[in-house]
Amino acid sequence: MIRPALAAAFLSLGILAAGCTSPDGKLEGANALRHQGRSAEALSAYREILGDLGDGTIPKWETGVRLRALRYAADVSYLDLGDYAGAVGYYRRIVSLYPGTDDAWKARAAIGDIYAQRLGDRQAAIAQYAAIAQGDAKEAPRYQLLVARQYLELKNFEQARTEARLLRERWPQGPEADDAQLLTAQAWALEDRPGEALGAFMAAVERRPRPEVAALALEGAAQLQARAGHLDKAIELYTQAMPGHPNPEALRTSIDMVRERREAAKTVTPGDREAALDHNVRSRTKETP
Repeated sequence: MIRPALAAAFLSLGILAAGCTSPDGKLEGANALRHQGRSAEALSAYREILGDLGDGTIPKWETGVRLRALRYAADVSYLDLGDYAGAVGYYRRIVSLYPGTDDAWKARAAIGDIYAQRLGDRQAAIAQYAAIAQGDAKEAPRYQLLVARQYLELKNFEQARTEARLLRERWPQGPEADDAQLLTAQAWALEDRPGEALGAFMAAVERRPRPEVAALALEGAAQLQARAGHLDKAIELYTQAMPGHPNPEALRTSIDMVRERREAAKTVTPGDREAALDHNVRSRTKETP
């Protein structure tokens, strides 16, 4: 006859063994491997779990385990192992199996970041960011702005302005709309359209955005004025940009350069007799052998 204490011990061992072979138990084991720095082994364990669960219909309680296993496998591949193609594959499975959820939006965002920052494929990144922007995700305005920025990086200035305009029309009161107006001005400037750029920079300032955006818009306008030879106006705009600018030291350098240009461009004032005499003396001195 088995003693009660021994029976309890056997029962406990049975429960532990069952826990280790359940999806939840395997997931905990995989996570422990990752925390120990054994990322490759952890990924292998996540793959085993996903292989057992498959991509078909499974009990509701197992769908959460599958989602976490997919998310952890994607993160390990991306962040720990640098396997970007593998990470994209896991993130895509999240999008496919859990459409319209916050997890799906986050997975799309991660795919977009991998394409933009790691694989250098901005068009592929745009497709992911645009899908988020067109959905009902809370961060849709941010991803619409990222779409515009990717087109700016691709030097597709017209499309960058179009995407920025769509953002302003859909979310006119959001902070991203201010960034979109600044981006519009930058696109005009990069396309070497100073008149349109100056108007767009000043329109960004007139929106009364947060201080950093206003400062960057004022700086852009100042640069255009300096290039046009309107040096006093450039100095005025640079000075206005100083309080909110993320790099005031760079502005001080720009102001000093414009002041040097202004000093170098000064000519003798008509009617200034002393300056004129001094100029004539120096001219005759240079002509004397």
